[in-house]
Amino acid sequence: MSPMPPWSPRAGAGAGAGTGAGTDAEAHPPLLWPGEAEELRGKLAAAARGEAFLLHAGSSTPPGAFPRTEHVTRQLTLLAQGVVVLSYALGVPVVPVAELHAPPAEGHTRHTGSAGPAAAPDIHQTAASAVALNLVRAFGGGVRPDVSWAHELNRAFVASSPERARYEPLTGRIGSALSFLHACAGRSAVLPRPAVSRPAPVDDSAPPPTGEPGGARWDLAGHLVWLHHSAGVGHVPAGAAAGTGNPVGVVVEADTTHDAVLTLIDRLDPERSAGRLTFLTRFGADRITDVLPELVQKVASTEAEVVWACDPWHRNRRDPAAVLAEAAAFVRLHRTLGTHAGGLHLPAHDGTAGLPGALDLVFALASTAPGRSG
Repeated sequence: MSPMPPWSPRAGAGAGAGTGAGTDAEAHPPLLWPGEAEELRGKLAAAARGEAFLLHAGSSTPPGAFPRTEHVTRQLTLLAQGVVVLSYALGVPVVPVAELHAPPAEGHTRHTGSAGPAAAPDIHQTAASAVALNLVRAFGGGVRPDVSWAHELNRAFVASSPERARYEPLTGRIGSALSFLHACAGRSAVLPRPAVSRPAPVDDSAPPPTGEPGGARWDLAGHLVWLHHSAGVGHVPAGAAAGTGNPVGVVVEADTTHDAVLTLIDRLDPERSAGRLTFLTRFGADRITDVLPELVQKVASTEAEVVWACDPWHRNRRDPAAVLAEAAAFVRLHRTLGTHAGGLHLPAHDGTAGLPGALDLVFALASTAPGRSG
């Protein structure tokens, strides 16, 4: 982690810091230091190489609401449980990231100059990040949750799951491994502290930053910033993300053209820095086989080292079988292509009415891993 730099009011909390935009968000002290975002970028670089795995938990804050303790704590607990299962099954470090923001109310729109999703005002997002980061640091502070605690939660989940027969052998093996480690070390391993992600700031009155990616300016209200492909390369969110050193996530859907993706790579990662970009795919079980292989190959031809992550719930929310099918296809296709399935996005809900929940996705992915999960 980089040494803590001196802070000045010009550093700001938003990605527009240093542009002279004078937004409300800039007037607030930073919520994190650049070295923290830089450290996450290094971990994502490992995920791009297949040496780590990104676990991204969706926001559980209801639309129009402000993040509450129970919303954030639930996400952090899900991440802790997922880290234990996937670290064991995949045999690599799992990088937990919580999507923490204040989503706009249903039907609320805010002019952004694009067909992208509406965003809450940047100052509201910054306040939400402040609340969330405070809880993240408390959750992973001096008495950091340990692996055994998360494992016991997983055992309770499995005991009440309709898929108990499928999941229980894996939790049994994890329990045996933890007993062995405890016997050797005399103490339990602690869980990694989660990073946080947030939408790229939207401020129509402010020009996008002009600095080069990886330069001196950072979004200091979140470690990872997200934008939707339809925001476009000339829109403020893409411009703001391009001007920060933070790792950047881009949501990619089945109708996203290859040209749009390649243009975003040139805009956001001209230096081809490993871990700079994460592509979160939302293709649907019916489209992933047709869309993913060619897109992965096109991106590989640019020499960009990106993290490929899958959000199998978003396009399949009415079809329980398709949720698990897309996740399995994502892993299988990357294996066939010789590339890396680098991450998974968890929905912010438990399974209801037969729909797989976050932990069902975790266990389903673990079951596809060779070796220890089999």
